[in-house]
Amino acid sequence: MPNNIVFNPVAEQLKTLIHGMQGTTPTPLLLDSTTGKLLSTVDGSVTVAGTVTAQGTLTVNASNFDIRPLTGATDSVTISSGSVTVAGTVTVTASALDIRPLTASTDSFTLGSRTFLEDSTNIAGVTGTGVVLMENTGNKSMYSYYITNTGTNTITIKLQISPTTTDTYFVDDTTSINLAGGSITVLTAVKFLQYTRLYYDTGGAAATAEFYYNAQV
Repeated sequence: MPNNIVFNPVAEQLKTLIHGMQGTTPTPLLLDSTTGKLLSTVDGSVTVAGTVTAQGTLTVNASNFDIRPLTGATDSVTISSGSVTVAGTVTVTASALDIRPLTASTDSFTLGSRTFLEDSTNIAGVTGTGVVLMENTGNKSMYSYYITNTGTNTITIKLQISPTTTDTYFVDDTTSINLAGGSITVLTAVKFLQYTRLYYDTGGAAATAEFYYNAQV
């Protein structure tokens, strides 16, 4: 029908057949009769410059993909920079870990700082005897009692020690010291028991004093 393509106003009838040659052999139709899309088959490899957009499903056939669980015997992963975030549970399996009791001949460690403990109390215008600052000194590496007589009357002081907190178990550790008004002294127990306390006697006169306990664990 002459001029049918030119004057045909029906778009569905405006169709084109495309054929090709493979060497001297004609190829089948290059258009899919169902979808109207161009069909092509490529032998060998193709180098594509730029961007290729594929419509529909793209199937890639390949072989020798090394997709398998990683093993420490044959694989390694190096992270050059940045960080890795792992979601879930990570199980680490290792061997020859050096987990053993520490020995002085091969190991050492340094404590950056010790734990410091302190306590304090005071008396003001007190007459008579009394005990203050009963402390558990059984696990202390060192400790001492600081006493300052801030009054004018002399007071007598000494340390007492005991294996329990019961009052009747306490015994004198050091001889008594007479501390004059305005004087300062420091006492440390000579013998070892779990509990230590400070005993004072004002000698019948009103006394004023401050008492401090310092210790390191």
